[in-house]
Amino acid sequence: MVKYVLHYLKANGRGESIRLAFVLAGVDFEEVNVEFSEWEKTRDRFPTRFVPVLEVDGKMLSQSKAILRYLAQEFGLYGKTNLEAAFIDQAIDMVEDIWAAANRIFDGLDVVLKAKAELFLREIIPSIYASLERLLALEVAGDFFVGNSITAADLFFFGAVDFVNVLSRGANSLEKFPKLDALRRRIAANPRIAARLATRPPEASFTEK
Repeated sequence: MVKYVLHYLKANGRGESIRLAFVLAGVDFEEVNVEFSEWEKTRDRFPTRFVPVLEVDGKMLSQSKAILRYLAQEFGLYGKTNLEAAFIDQAIDMVEDIWAAANRIFDGLDVVLKAKAELFLREIIPSIYASLERLLALEVAGDFFVGNSITAADLFFFGAVDFVNVLSRGANSLEKFPKLDALRRRIAANPRIAARLATRPPEASFTEK
């Protein structure tokens, strides 16, 4: 049996879609959390000096999308054909724009600059959400981004929306995007994911300047 160990900060963030892949597949994994205050002292032990990192039988794999894609292939969450996998990648890469924009509003690990966060929510997020809604109108889409079962694309989307909602102070950032809101609700309604959501710790708080 493969031993999986996930290394991440005490936050949902980029690690959440990876956790949800394990939860959805019903596969056990160990998690080692790094304290924010200890991050600079510990980051050199990881291949790229960033987390999340997944240990697979002792071998360290970095980068959240690489980890998620690997698990999706292992757990059957990556479509039934190479073309479906490409459409899954298309949605994942679109969601990545959320994280790329978010990187620019951080000062250090746990401080959000208020003015930049407001700009992020007001001007950047709606455009990305609008593009993601268009993907739901494609022929390849069904109840989810690709087909009628949850894939890696849906999990990556779910984790990113979690983060945006934290910056929105708990408000539903999908309120003006009903198709995406319905998608998120379908993902959350999966029994295994619902059980995770009911018991997971609250997201890390951010200090505003």
